[in-house]
Amino acid sequence: MLNEFRLKMLNREASSPKNNPSQIIEYLKIGEGMVIGDIGSGGGYYTREFSREVGGEGLVYAIDTHQKSIDFIRKSLLKEGIHNVETVLTSPYDIELPEKSVDMFFLRNVFHHLPNQVEYFKNIKKFLKDSCGKIAIIDYNHRKFGFTGLFGHYTPEIVLLDVMNQAGFSMFEKHDFLPDQLFMIFETKP
Repeated sequence: MLNEFRLKMLNREASSPKNNPSQIIEYLKIGEGMVIGDIGSGGGYYTREFSREVGGEGLVYAIDTHQKSIDFIRKSLLKEGIHNVETVLTSPYDIELPEKSVDMFFLRNVFHHLPNQVEYFKNIKKFLKDSCGKIAIIDYNHRKFGFTGLFGHYTPEIVLLDVMNQAGFSMFEKHDFLPDQLFMIFETKP
């Protein structure tokens, strides 16, 4: 169960220099006016960073299945005076957004939690803009002794590629600067 302490810890971990957040944001190439969907937004660290990148004309959807995450993010946004973020409470199976409205979905350490991943990505494809829609996924790659290995909190690269291929996506870019994690950006197959 998520509580405020846990959400603050998620933000601290996401913002840690060892996890290269500024480099991740740089490689996402987010521009002014873009619409970003932060799936599994947790404590909202990346939601806030994306809101700065897209500017006043852009929009960020903070998407999570936990009401406590949504409440925590809303409270933080209000305190910081951020107005270009909409929170979206969703189920693990589907999201409700305007069709063809999103430039990029971003998932960090979320992929391995999704049930029926192929169907999930087939379903969210309808929200991506036709000409430029992308999905950026960061997930643990290595089965290690410790939390990620013991509890299955990782996704082998071959599995990620297979799921996304079945869902109708092809790899657009792959980045190798995260030591224990995959970082891939996918686009809709032509």
